[in-house]
Amino acid sequence: MRLLLLLCLLSTQAMAETDFSKTIEYVQKTYADNFTKYPILIFDLDELELRYAKAKAFGKGKEKERERAAIIKQYVFEKKGVELEDNESMTYETYTAILKEGAYALPLLQRIGSNRNTYKMCAVFPASPNSNQRLETERITGLKTPGAYEDVTYTGIQEKLTYDQMQLFSLYHELGHCLDQTFMPENYNTYEPGAHGVHQSESFAEVFALLLLEREGFKGTARTRALLRNMYTQKMGKWFIDNPQNGFGNPMYLKGGLIYYLAPSLLAADEFLKRNRNFVQSDISLLLEKAAQIVNEHSIPFRSFSAIHRSMNEEQEKVITFYREFADDSPGFFMQAYKDLLTFIDFSPYLLEQIVGNTPDVNTGESLEALDAVDYCALNMVDDDAVVQYLQVKRSELRESSLDYEDSNQRKEELNKFFELFSNCP
Repeated sequence: MRLLLLLCLLSTQAMAETDFSKTIEYVQKTYADNFTKYPILIFDLDELELRYAKAKAFGKGKEKERERAAIIKQYVFEKKGVELEDNESMTYETYTAILKEGAYALPLLQRIGSNRNTYKMCAVFPASPNSNQRLETERITGLKTPGAYEDVTYTGIQEKLTYDQMQLFSLYHELGHCLDQTFMPENYNTYEPGAHGVHQSESFAEVFALLLLEREGFKGTARTRALLRNMYTQKMGKWFIDNPQNGFGNPMYLKGGLIYYLAPSLLAADEFLKRNRNFVQSDISLLLEKAAQIVNEHSIPFRSFSAIHRSMNEEQEKVITFYREFADDSPGFFMQAYKDLLTFIDFSPYLLEQIVGNTPDVNTGESLEALDAVDYCALNMVDDDAVVQYLQVKRSELRESSLDYEDSNQRKEELNKFFELFSNCP
């Protein structure tokens, strides 16, 4: 069986790429490279980790971190011609090692000259591709956070997105942050960004991601995405408030659930798309303008954001009474906040009911064998293409439905360490 696998890998003549690398390459060339205000680079962690493996750069300690940072320097310069400072490459290294399972957008600011506080470049770190529909749903919702979801189960979730839809949503969301000329720069140029500004930035990235998803042919995902985001607001929002010690003093921590109340902007974008089906084929600049317009009109306004958070953190009836009286006394300042508060209190729990069921989880299913060092170490006798194709085969197995849950998690952990394990082969 192992010999057959190696022969199959060797039979492919063209340079092999994982599906993840192909996706990164497409989005980079189609969208990121066509943006001219500053360089945007989507990190292909498969390519980067293969470089780490060849250089034996995995491992703990400052020396290994510096080795990886040096590889990142070379990688960024090759891809975008940007020369990183040591501290900048060390910052990026963190997102390829400690934080590599999540998805992030990370601008670097110019700190000298006339362009001070403008972007030097913006990096997109996609979420780990070592996942499947269930694992990715759990990641974006925090579903396995102890004490957050009570009796909510993955099996009981009534509406789900496919893995491909979630992977692209995440990637386009982070790209949206890098393309954002309205909300993200204000947060980065502020000494201490506020939760409301971050909410607007997240709303923008989410709406833009939806527009790109529709442009690429993935239709009708907005409502399900809105339901998942709202579930996060209701469940994780309460968990953040009930567990302030986990925030280590971060002033935005308690508002983490409300920051991601992206349902209003998503549903408004969905309504627009139903009436303007061809709009997504417009120039990207128009998509960016439309995303900003939708956020300005449908994300939670500043005073409303404060009112809603108070209703999540304090006795609800007292908060309603407080804002009712202020709306009566100063309607120009507080009437909109009062109306938005009442809407949230009624509408957000309603949305939660649309997606949450109480079906027990189904955790048993088809088995996945653990990776065998004899298999992947044998690839040292072949070439890089064989390594990449082996990785893709194992990821494809993880994508299959009806897998045993523990086996899925084990395979995810193994694949997250695959290049490190491979680098240790004799």
